Amino acid sequence: MSVTDHKCAHKGFTLLELMIVIAIVAVLSTLAFPSFSRLILKHRAQDAASGIFSALFKARSEALKRADRIRLQPNSGTTNWEGGWRILDNAGTTLDTHEAVEKVTITFSGGSPIVYNSAGRISSAAPTFVMTASNGSYSCAYTVEVDTTGRPYETSAKNSGTAQTAGGGAPSC
Repeated sequence: MSVTDHKCAHKGFTLLELMIVIAIVAVLSTLAFPSFSRLILKHRAQDAASGIFSALFKARSEALKRADRIRLQPNSGTTNWEGGWRILDNAGTTLDTHEAVEKVTITFSGGSPIVYNSAGRISSAAPTFVMTASNGSYSCAYTVEVDTTGRPYETSAKNSGTAQTAGGGAPSC
């Protein structure tokens, strides 16, 4: 066996090359982590807001379709919306449920349960939900409100307090 055959037989990475790659990955991960934590917070609040928005929209649609009263209320009859929510028909049958949300604070104002009448309008005070996810240095809040016709709307606010309004989709934080 010649010297050149011997060199070709040993293929792979040296320990030095492996250590350099690990160091580069560590540096890039450290730089990317703050961006990912903000993204995770944004999506937690956005997911909760979309869930409430969808439930309000579905409850209104069911009230119009059935020409009957439909309720949206927290699970287990409590006032804690963070524990999830459900849609009930006039007979008390559950039409839809949503699981509890994690690491998101939901502040609710308005009459609970939310009752849509057969015309798709809210029977009580117009509800407002504020979903907030924060880690101390960054906070993202989404607001879901219902107008006088019973239609839900979403808005979001950054740390600066600027708001963006949308008629349903996914406003950015």
